[in-house]
Amino acid sequence: MEKQIFDDEFDVGIAFEDVQSADIDTQTLLIETLALVVSKHHPLAKQAAIDLPTLNAQSLVLLSREFATREQIEHYCRQHDIAPNVLMEANSLSAVIEMVRHTQLTTLLPSNIAHNYDELVAITLAPSLLQRTAVLLQRKGAYQSAATKAFVALAHEVCSNTVESKALFFK
Repeated sequence: MEKQIFDDEFDVGIAFEDVQSADIDTQTLLIETLALVVSKHHPLAKQAAIDLPTLNAQSLVLLSREFATREQIEHYCRQHDIAPNVLMEANSLSAVIEMVRHTQLTTLLPSNIAHNYDELVAITLAPSLLQRTAVLLQRKGAYQSAATKAFVALAHEVCSNTVESKALFFK
């Protein structure tokens, strides 16, 4: 996306904070916390938080590697010397959610997703949170049309009202 913004193909974009180009301005939209998501019937469902060894012992269903979420999970695991036991991958969020709802498999997803389902519970990872930051991208010094300004204002408004109640920037 950075290349398209730099080449003026896009006026603005939304991505996670791993921006490489010094020619791109970023503005933070929201910080999202990922958690271990389990069925309300899972043995860990009553836990408020779990430690890393407990996370490492879980059988997981994760989104496939085409999702930025998966890359972030793998980076977190490498940082903390975790080798997750991934039993299944899916290229659909709804498939992951259904597997967790109806089995003892767990997953790592934004905690706000679990809050949208009565059958799911989000468990905090402690002591080190798994977080990601969604940012707005624009080329430095680029002209901003009225439409671009309106989009930027709307994105900030929606994100400030969201405060982790919805998963807006999932991929």
